Amino acid sequence: MVSVKTLIGTVFAGLLLFGFAKPALAEATVSVDRNPVPVNESFELLFSTDYTPDHDPDFSPLQRHFTILGNNRGSSFSLVDGNYRRNIEWTLQLMPKQVGELIPFQITVKPSTLSSVPRDELVLELIADVDEVYVQGQVLLTQRLLSATDNSAYEFGDVKIDSLDVVVEPLGDERQYQARIADRRYLVRERQYTLHPQQSGRLEVGPVMAEAAARYDLFGTGGSRRIRSRPLAINVKPIPAGYRAAYWLPATRLELREDWHGDTSALVAGEPVKRSLTLLADGLTAAQLPQLELPAIDGIRQYPQQPGLENSRTRDGIRGIRAQEVALIPGAAGVYRVPELRVPWWNLETGKMEVATLPARELVVAPAAGVALPSTAADSGAENLAPTAAAGTRLWLWSSLLLGCGWAASGFYWWIHARRALPRATAPTENEPLKAARRRLYASCAANDAAAARYALLAWGRELLAPREVTHLHQLDNLFDGTLMREIEALDRSLYAKDHAAWHGGELADLCRRLEREQPDPPREQTGLMPLNPAG
Repeated sequence: MVSVKTLIGTVFAGLLLFGFAKPALAEATVSVDRNPVPVNESFELLFSTDYTPDHDPDFSPLQRHFTILGNNRGSSFSLVDGNYRRNIEWTLQLMPKQVGELIPFQITVKPSTLSSVPRDELVLELIADVDEVYVQGQVLLTQRLLSATDNSAYEFGDVKIDSLDVVVEPLGDERQYQARIADRRYLVRERQYTLHPQQSGRLEVGPVMAEAAARYDLFGTGGSRRIRSRPLAINVKPIPAGYRAAYWLPATRLELREDWHGDTSALVAGEPVKRSLTLLADGLTAAQLPQLELPAIDGIRQYPQQPGLENSRTRDGIRGIRAQEVALIPGAAGVYRVPELRVPWWNLETGKMEVATLPARELVVAPAAGVALPSTAADSGAENLAPTAAAGTRLWLWSSLLLGCGWAASGFYWWIHARRALPRATAPTENEPLKAARRRLYASCAANDAAAARYALLAWGRELLAPREVTHLHQLDNLFDGTLMREIEALDRSLYAKDHAAWHGGELADLCRRLEREQPDPPREQTGLMPLNPAG
């Protein structure tokens, strides 16, 4: 069903809801089985509500623009959130009396595609929605087989185009519906295509064939019958001379959207954020949509992933969708400007060039957790110490005197006992957190697991360089004077770039081993005291 807008507040809606016990609580919907529809050809209108009225709605206002050929009432039940819900439905078969945009349920009535009332029991039509189109624009082509008899089988022939280079796309499955033309009822079978001519000139669509097999009756009447449609000719216009954009996009609607995954007000240096860009166009295939050119952002590395292409098919034609995800990694805290993004296109409805735009925006990036700005830390320390400096001078003098006495007594005591004990120096025990972080890093590198290695590398750097604060990989690289930059970029390309290049962890593991060997050894601890007066 093709949903259309219900105009609550029009005279029609008021008349339909008249007789409901509680109109304010009633939810009514209106839909039609196809739109547009030729004049003097029937279609179905469905009016439904979830509330039981006192009596049937009054459909008599429709008779001004339509002939009511039938009216059936039915009901259905559905389970919503554990509660049974009943819908009352009225199905009307209507035939429009005139051409135009008819209200109150907005349906477009076009002139009949038939030159006269058909006299034959089998009719084959080939219909184009336009008689001229711009090159690469969309033509909606419809094959219709109308049968006034009962057929046991039927088959459409292929669409044949020999004059120009044309991209032909089938538009969904075949449809079947009942239609009444004049006083005769027909079973209509319909198949649709979109045509996108790649050259300007005269596009000739040859006659199509169809074959139908009628059922045999008691008198032996029946058999197969083959019929032919009339040909079509469509004028394909070249690109307008004044069009100056880099690519040609003729469409009835084009839209550019963006979506940021996560909270853009809480961005952190060194952490990736994902930006989704979607370009969609009515009347163009996804293959016709251009690659989005991403302007550079100073201080932020961008990794576009492989775009997703999708064609959405409706009764109005084809809609091309190009979805692009980009990972952005800010190198440091600060304010960054994401430039404006523009896509020019040609509006077929207005006959003018227009530009779809994503406005520029600012991203505020905070430092990683645990990192304080140097100036702030210094100022804060000065403020905290200043009020206590004068008050603590006197206490310091007395404390120093007492500590001096205690130190002298302790020294004398240890001098007496030091001769009895030999000094024993022991090898320092290895930092257990560093050992665990190293093990995880090398295991990730051996498995070529880029995601795990990225996190393990940061954990290893924190333990190796402790007590210095290390909060993100770019800071770690700076502490090693840029030695890790090449390996960090290889990790990011593997994780976020569109080609997802294979990553091998051997080089990163070797580099980390070398960097760890080059680190100065920590001071050795001793369990005993050397003699106060060593011999010699």
